[in-house]
Amino acid sequence: MNIQMHIEVLNGYISNRELEVPQGTTYEKILETLGLNQETVLILNNGQAVPVDGTAMSGNLTIICIASQG
Repeated sequence: MNIQMHIEVLNGYISNRELEVPQGTTYEKILETLGLNQETVLILNNGQAVPVDGTAMSGNLTIICIASQG
């Protein structure tokens, strides 16, 4: 079974994306898929902070880049 997520990445510009991942996928794997470094972001699922190693839940995922990537 898969879960559906709406992802918004905030890092000086806004990027929106729909993503479907297998149930049991971690937020760490989602960051890897998006090419984002887990040490430079804050992850919110439906407005609540979640741990990088937590299991992804369906809903609205906001990823805020908190460190320069340049």
